[in-house]
Amino acid sequence: MNSKKYIILSLISVLVSLILVSCSITDAIQSKLGNKNKDFEYIKQNKVDKIVIQSTRDTGFRFVVTDKSTISEIYDLLSSAKAVSEKSSLDPDYIFEMQMGKDIKKFNYVVGIYDKKTGNFYDDKSTYVVPKRLDNDIIQNLSFIRKPREFEHVYYQSIIDVMKKDKDKLIQDGGNIGVDISEDRDCAQYILSTDLEQFKRDIKAVVPKGELVTKDTDKYDTLISVKNQGYKTTTFKTIVTITSKKDNSQTNYYVDAKYDDFNAWQISVLDKKPDSW
Repeated sequence: MNSKKYIILSLISVLVSLILVSCSITDAIQSKLGNKNKDFEYIKQNKVDKIVIQSTRDTGFRFVVTDKSTISEIYDLLSSAKAVSEKSSLDPDYIFEMQMGKDIKKFNYVVGIYDKKTGNFYDDKSTYVVPKRLDNDIIQNLSFIRKPREFEHVYYQSIIDVMKKDKDKLIQDGGNIGVDISEDRDCAQYILSTDLEQFKRDIKAVVPKGELVTKDTDKYDTLISVKNQGYKTTTFKTIVTITSKKDNSQTNYYVDAKYDDFNAWQISVLDKKPDSW
C-alpha cells in the first residue's frame, strides 16, 4: 500500500470514528436533557418484525408496516416522545402493535393532542406526548388516496347543514335528540376523537338538546342517523335520516357535495334522491 492510500484510509477511519462518537455524544446529551427516551430501543435493535397500526373505529382499516426505513422513522419519532403522567381522556383513534415474534407491545394513540402535558401515546404502564409528525408523516402517508379532501369539514358540516334545514321541527318536537354516526362504516376510518369534540359543540349550537350518540339509541326521542353512499377525493354522497318517535315519522335527506375549482366544498341538501345516484 502506498503512502497516499494509507493516508486516505486513515482519514476515513478517523472520520467514521468521529461520526460514531458524535452520534453517541448527541444521543447521551439528548437523553440527559429529556429530548430522547430509551423506552423504544428495542425497535432500534431490530427486534421488531412489524408494526401493525389498527383503527379503533374500523376493523378493516389496518396497516402492516414491515419496511425497515419506515420502522426506523417510527423509532425516531417515538424516541423523541416526552414521558408524562397524564393521558388524554379522549378515545384512542389507533392502536399500535409492536410485534416481536410472539411478544407484542400495544399502545393507544390519540391523533391531534399536541400539548406538552397530555399524553397521546400510551399503554398500561407509560404515557408519552409524541410529535405531530407521527400523524403527518406516518398515518397520513398510509391513508388511502381516495379520502375526501378536507374530510373533517365535508363530513361533519353536511350533517350540521341537515340539522339546520330541519331545525324548527327538531326544536318544536322537543325531547332528547341524538346524532348517531356509529353505523357509518365507510367513513369510520377517518373519524378522529379531536374532531368529534368540535362536532359535539356544533350540534349543541344548532339544537341545544342535541348530542352525539355513544351507545344507547333508544333513549332519544329523535334520532339522526348517517349512512354514506360513496365518495372520492372531490365528491361525497350521504343519506341523513331523521326519525321521530313523537309522530312516528322518518325523513331522508340526501347530501350531494362536490369540491369545486375554488378549493371549497359545495354541499347540497336535497329532499329527494338525485337521479345521478
